[in-house]
Amino acid sequence: MMKNVVIVGAGDAAGARIAADLEKRNCTVVRVMLQGEQGVVLDPLSQESAKAAAEAVEKLMPAVDMLVVNLDGTDASDNATILDELDYQDMIRAYEYNAVGPMRVLYAFRPLLDRGEGKRVCFVTTAEGSNHACYEFGGFGRHMSKAALNMAVNQEFNGMRPEGYTMRMYCKDLASPAEKQGAYAAEYFLRNRSNEIESYKHSDENRLVLRDAYARELPW
Repeated sequence: MMKNVVIVGAGDAAGARIAADLEKRNCTVVRVMLQGEQGVVLDPLSQESAKAAAEAVEKLMPAVDMLVVNLDGTDASDNATILDELDYQDMIRAYEYNAVGPMRVLYAFRPLLDRGEGKRVCFVTTAEGSNHACYEFGGFGRHMSKAALNMAVNQEFNGMRPEGYTMRMYCKDLASPAEKQGAYAAEYFLRNRSNEIESYKHSDENRLVLRDAYARELPW
């Protein structure tokens, strides 16, 4: 039972929708905001900030059943195409925020997750990191960072699954209206998928899967 939930990045459209949907399902939700927002604030670029945010949450919720990491930062100038000179600093900034940032969050909140009963970590991402689902030819930094996030989460899953953890990766639909960007996420995050059509070995509990707002599995 996912009673206690922390959402890091709860201030944007997807984060707000996910938080509201989880609360409708009787979860107690602590919203961790990003820089420039009010409340418990976390800077994805700083491990010290992530640890401080986890300590602040611990005072409100000493054990966490589920952690939702919703980080999607990109520089506005990261729009170079294959015809333009690449901005390598934009690539590095996107990687630091979108790939390394979620790992900082996970490691900061891991002690609280270890005390919880749910042991589930959920990442909100986009289809831009999928080789098959991405058809664009620009925004190199953002796309590369999302692909790097996929691999980082996969490696964490490999190590944490034997300890009883499960993980979810939800691809929000950036083309949807803001209020629908987190649609289906709460249902996907909460559901036990070990007894569905797939065999137990190939269920979403025992492998890492990218799913979109329509519950479709996206190829990596």
